[in-house]
Amino acid sequence: MNWRRLHKVLAGIPARYHLFAWIALALIVIVTVGPIGLRPITPFGPDLERFTAFVVVGGLFSLTYPTRRVANTVLIVLACGLLEYAQHFIPGRHPDFGNFLVKSAGAVAGMLVGTLIR
Repeated sequence: MNWRRLHKVLAGIPARYHLFAWIALALIVIVTVGPIGLRPITPFGPDLERFTAFVVVGGLFSLTYPTRRVANTVLIVLACGLLEYAQHFIPGRHPDFGNFLVKSAGAVAGMLVGTLIR
């Protein structure tokens, strides 16, 4: 893989692509606070699904907002906490501190991956 070429491509990400990061976060919100039937099921298990989803979101935010990495990390980790807390109010859903930790770790990992790629 040609890292210089990849860096050049990523450095030219226009602002309109910020929408992809926000759409990814919105999809996670829908799946997390929506009915349990909306949650996708994969053979990898829920913890890996949660972790991977937030790696993607963290990576997208890191790549599209390169000068706001700390603020975005805080924003996404807060979102993880709020999403878990919101599950208190949704029938059939239950919040779990372990889920919060998995989601937060995924968000931080995604931010780091995006930073390394950039």
